[in-house]
Amino acid sequence: MAPISSSIDLDDDILIIALAARRVMKASKESKKRNLPRFWVNDYLKERRSKGRFFTDFADMRKTPTVFKENFRMNPERFDVLHELVREKLQPHAETRPDDSITSDERLAVTLEFLASGTLLRHLASCYRISKQHLGKIIEETCDAIISALSKESLPYFTEVANRYNERWNMPNCIGSIDGKHCAIKCPGKLAAYFIITNLVLMGVADADYKFMYFDVGAYGSEGDSGVFKNCEFGKALNEKRLDLPPSRIVHGKLIPLYFVADDAFPLAKHIQKPFKPPSKYKTLPEDERIFNYRLSRARRTIENAFGILCVRWLCLARTMFVGPDRAQKVITACCLLHNYLTTVDKNEYVPQGFSDTVLENGSMLMGTGALAFPLILCFAMKKASRLEEGCPKTLN
Repeated sequence: MAPISSSIDLDDDILIIALAARRVMKASKESKKRNLPRFWVNDYLKERRSKGRFFTDFADMRKTPTVFKENFRMNPERFDVLHELVREKLQPHAETRPDDSITSDERLAVTLEFLASGTLLRHLASCYRISKQHLGKIIEETCDAIISALSKESLPYFTEVANRYNERWNMPNCIGSIDGKHCAIKCPGKLAAYFIITNLVLMGVADADYKFMYFDVGAYGSEGDSGVFKNCEFGKALNEKRLDLPPSRIVHGKLIPLYFVADDAFPLAKHIQKPFKPPSKYKTLPEDERIFNYRLSRARRTIENAFGILCVRWLCLARTMFVGPDRAQKVITACCLLHNYLTTVDKNEYVPQGFSDTVLENGSMLMGTGALAFPLILCFAMKKASRLEEGCPKTLN
């Protein structure tokens, strides 16, 4: 029996030695891991603080307001005010290295330049020396901060909007114009097939001064404007009479309800007015109906001008965005809120004289340069989208 006992003791000793050796090897590997950097960083990105666009050009652009506005769509003073509104939500995370963190003003600058130019993320990431993956997250987080800061702005009362429409566009009882705009996106990676373009519909309601009283983003273009309007929250509230609309007003001796103006794509309702249609293509409308159509068309130009100004100022909406649907919704929402914000606080710079439609002394209307530029931008975007659908790789550059 003695040999058996000694054999068992020997096996136990070997097992203990093996476990101890394994622990030593594991501790050695963990020690080596701690001494190695957690992530490999491209040498090009390491020079962000010395050669990145924000550190080389931003201070110089602040000294030249015209160049600053071309890149960020606002003057340096307004940039500082907006930065104060979003700074708290854009602070670097606690675990970020202090000597290499991306500051809140740099995050805001790169996001505004993306919204204003609509350039490809890889190009902007190269200029700012930020990785493309990180830049996408920065833009999304900054758009969230802009939405949180600017969505608290109070909307005007419908009575004020009606008075302004009557004063400026000679359309009594009008409280807004309705229309939709299609924003083209290409989903990256597995979200869509190769070279497939998807349209998100921006449904908007504009007041007499080209501000969005309401907008909804998220529906797809295949639904059509009427279907999108019917299913959006504003359309449901209007159909279910949940909007707090003022009572009817007397116009030329008749009691007329307050209404929105729209084109033929939308349904005719008590609070939605559309242009008259001739009974046939061989007959013309009576004079009073033609005058009504002319007045309605002028009032409806406010939403077209709003979309035109929006797309000229924030060119990302006039081009195909290479982002996913969720991020695209945030980008579009941030652009609309920035449009309202700058139209309110810096209207003379954001919408200068002659940029939007103007009513002359003789009552005729002069189309603004911004509204004229929008169809050209839209035409270019649609041609580019059609080439993408055909599968032409060179259109990506």
